[in-house]
Amino acid sequence: MKAPFVSKFPNVRLIRNYLEKHKVKEREYIIERSILLGREDFIYLREHLLEDNKNIAQYKSDMYVDENGVWHVIMFCSITCDIMLLVNSRGFNYARYVALMNNGGEQIEKRFAINHRY
Repeated sequence: MKAPFVSKFPNVRLIRNYLEKHKVKEREYIIERSILLGREDFIYLREHLLEDNKNIAQYKSDMYVDENGVWHVIMFCSITCDIMLLVNSRGFNYARYVALMNNGGEQIEKRFAINHRY
């Protein structure tokens, strides 16, 4: 799979704006680990990408670029959000490189929710 990774953006909104205006080279990646965050934690992460994060610090050895140029990343997601963040910290404790995966505007929880009205 391939995605456009951008570097050193403070939040997701600025990444989206940048990607709408600029063509960014897509990089091949492999998801090494998937981390499901609660709504508040995910929102905080996506709004504070340049701040140190305990999950990134804990798994920073899982994020690297191999000899073939393939990016090994961590995917952060939340059940209540329609995007996932692919992160490669390159040895730092913050989200140095980020790519966005869109779920087509559908929140993950809506796909798995069972709603019955009586």
